[in-house]
Amino acid sequence: QAKQKAPDLVVVAPHSDEYMYFSKRAFDLYSDYTCYIEPFGPDECWLDCTGSTKLFGSGEQIADRIRADMIERLDLTVSVGVSFNKIFAKIGSDLKKPNGTTVITRENFREKLFPLPVSDMMSIGRKTDEKLAKLNIRTIGDLAAADPAMLKSHFGINGLKMHAYANGNDVEPVREYVKSRKIESVGHGMTALRDIDELDDARAMIFYLCEMITTRMRKY
Repeated sequence: QAKQKAPDLVVVAPHSDEYMYFSKRAFDLYSDYTCYIEPFGPDECWLDCTGSTKLFGSGEQIADRIRADMIERLDLTVSVGVSFNKIFAKIGSDLKKPNGTTVITRENFREKLFPLPVSDMMSIGRKTDEKLAKLNIRTIGDLAAADPAMLKSHFGINGLKMHAYANGNDVEPVREYVKSRKIESVGHGMTALRDIDELDDARAMIFYLCEMITTRMRKY
């Protein structure tokens, strides 16, 4: 599609090996501050620095030190969200790009996060956002104030999870870097660029998903 819009476009291959090289160096840097490092893809992660504050200062101070270290050692910028749970930390990391620290506390999260679009919250994709909009839920504050029973009736158990997340009740801990979660199921997902209404298109997508799932199963 890009070539159709710009026929003279120069397309180059990605340097995935170099990307992963810097990813590993970044994770090694994080290990200077804590052993509780949970990856969220190659370029994002959560750190639990609760046990490191006596060595390195407050969460905000640690975040600023990490940002300075990243520039000095890797010549990269990083945005950091500091909060009391993983969901809010992820939102905070997106607020001051490309190089900033956002602190979200138990005292200020309503002021800072409730006005934001509900789609800014992790786990809420385009389809869920559209369904929430039909329920007149457009901001994180709207979701936090919604009736849990109503959300459950529309979204099942995920409705209750979304409500808990919006109210700051995410209690899932950050895992140690060397530990991995016990694998109980293997899956893969993708969002189609358009509605799938032809059997051949559905079959092609299912085959692709099966290939990705079996690749993961062989790896495990």
